[in-house]
Amino acid sequence: MEAYIASLDFDEKPSAQRRKDAWKAMRPFWQNVDPTVIDGQMCKDYAAQRKAAAGTVRYELLQVSTALNWARENSPVNVRPKMWLPKTAEAGEKHLSHAQFEDFLDAVKAPHAKLYMLLGLYTMARPKAILELVWDQVDWETGLINLNPPGRRQTRKKRPTVPMSDDLREALEAAYAARQTNYVIERGGKPIDNIKKAFQAASERSGIKATPYSLRHTGAVWAAGEGASMAKLAQFMGHDDDSTTQKHYAKFQPDHLRDVANAVQRTKK
Repeated sequence: MEAYIASLDFDEKPSAQRRKDAWKAMRPFWQNVDPTVIDGQMCKDYAAQRKAAAGTVRYELLQVSTALNWARENSPVNVRPKMWLPKTAEAGEKHLSHAQFEDFLDAVKAPHAKLYMLLGLYTMARPKAILELVWDQVDWETGLINLNPPGRRQTRKKRPTVPMSDDLREALEAAYAARQTNYVIERGGKPIDNIKKAFQAASERSGIKATPYSLRHTGAVWAAGEGASMAKLAQFMGHDDDSTTQKHYAKFQPDHLRDVANAVQRTKK
């Protein structure tokens, strides 16, 4: 695994850093495992002790499989274990209702975590984009937030420029007045690189399961439910086109396929 990660080009492969970060969490379980004994049950054992979302566990197990595929071509290791992978729900199904969001937000204690919650909902940005956001990217005059910082090239996971809602502007203005650094999300005068603990604590207090990434889907579901077009929603979320957006969110539009249903008419005698 470490040899595979070392072989990646971190400048050309945007996912390389994510793979390296994933290995930090995976290492305690996998670092001394003989590849020849890996099987479906071991994968299930890993999922049980990892206690993470199914999507996270699936991603990490796929890294094991990918590293072994790399090893077959680049090392003496030549095994092809039968892997087990957890099933995950469609991305668009992982969202909070309006009531759940408010209850969860009430359970979030730290000011920086509350601000993160609002940014995640109203901008639909990915977690890393929010944590890396600096005040220079917030244009108060135009009311726009450029989620892609200067010097960062756009990758497959695009970071668009989005308008701030009135509610978000109010929260941002309060945070800007109390800022200690140039980072929008900060704690104790320092930026943070992980917000998961705040979410875990709020999940325990509220009894509502939510993750930093689920806010993106929550915002998209709510927007679709209010009739936002898939083309505009795709631009807001940074999708290349609206095919992905349609797949996950069109079903939440109130009139989705209603014209098809009404097109089925009986011929009455």
